[in-house]
Amino acid sequence: MTPISEREIGSIEEKVKSLEHRAKSDRTSINALIDEIDSVRLELHQFKNKVYGVGSALIFFLSILTWMIDYFVRS
Repeated sequence: MTPISEREIGSIEEKVKSLEHRAKSDRTSINALIDEIDSVRLELHQFKNKVYGVGSALIFFLSILTWMIDYFVRS
């Protein structure tokens, strides 16, 4: 087996540093995407709450309107 030269060791060290930098960059990108996903989930949750609120109010007022129409038609 031939010994590893200083040049080869230096080349391997540079590749390791490059991979470490790339991994750090990937982690940063992943964290940014996770934050964005959390933000979208929050917006979706808020939108669903608004839709449910509007739907409930609409059902309430339509039931009152139906009752009033029925009451005045029978009178």
